[in-house]
Amino acid sequence: MKILITGATGYVGNSLAMSLANKGNMVNTLVRNPQSEYVPMHENIRVFEGDITNRSSIKKAIAGCEQVYHTAAMVKLWAKDASAFYKINVDGTKNVLEEAIEAKVRKLVFTSTCGVIGASLKEPLTENDPRISSFNNDYEITKFIGENLVKDYMDKGLLTVIVSLSKVFGPGIETHPVSVNRMIKKVIEGKPTFIPSPGSYLSNFCYIEDVVRGHEQAMEKGLNGEKYILGGENVSYTDFFNMLKNISGSKAMIIPAPKSIATIVAGIQWLKHKITNGELSFTSKGLTHIYCNKAFSSQKAIQQLGYTITPLKTSLESTIQFLKL
Repeated sequence: MKILITGATGYVGNSLAMSLANKGNMVNTLVRNPQSEYVPMHENIRVFEGDITNRSSIKKAIAGCEQVYHTAAMVKLWAKDASAFYKINVDGTKNVLEEAIEAKVRKLVFTSTCGVIGASLKEPLTENDPRISSFNNDYEITKFIGENLVKDYMDKGLLTVIVSLSKVFGPGIETHPVSVNRMIKKVIEGKPTFIPSPGSYLSNFCYIEDVVRGHEQAMEKGLNGEKYILGGENVSYTDFFNMLKNISGSKAMIIPAPKSIATIVAGIQWLKHKITNGELSFTSKGLTHIYCNKAFSSQKAIQQLGYTITPLKTSLESTIQFLKL
């Protein structure tokens, strides 16, 4: 099978490319910098220079491919130039879809985020639950627009499936300054770690190996036009980090930070940004994304795709071992 993967220098895309190549597939990857240390290397992987904002580079990479995994995206909660989110996550997605139609690709799997579904209340959210809050960052709203584009192209004759990811962690490359893996590593190293207060806020933590397998299952079994949550266990921040400390033997302090304090810190960061023009790790507006419940159900993926969830304790043990190397 000849397959195109966009975003192969990203955390999920890299692991997915290696998994597919190890299964004997011929994998084309579209990357901006072929010399990047994050480019997956395998005898079955062919690297094409370009990016999803350049249709001619997509055309070369997608030629002869039967399947496409579109994992490429701008994954941040803030950027100096907000238009970059739309250029990559919306226009770039449309470019991939257009080229997939022209190349007569058999099926496309689009990687999205549970952030599109939003915050939960009492019960874990499913793919069909309505969003109960407004969007508060450009990343989530552009992924929402991207999802709608993918659905539109189903009507144009392209078989499409959407997969939604929550907080992914586990062995793999590290490409973002803020990630679950980085938080885990801080605890392993005994460093103080801040979590939202109250620590009873629920979040959904999914293991990278489950997510990669879920992508492949979505390509094989996913129904045209459907969306599947590829998640993990729903657990409070307190329970997650207590389990992490118990498994790793860490003595790190886990400090619940009230939203009021985080808002002050965000304000200080914003003033510093205005002076130095440096990057922001989060904004006061983006804190709404953190201080809420984010519980999700993967039951649909389990029933229709055969998706399985690795127990949290097992996945944490594997991640700790990897990060200690």
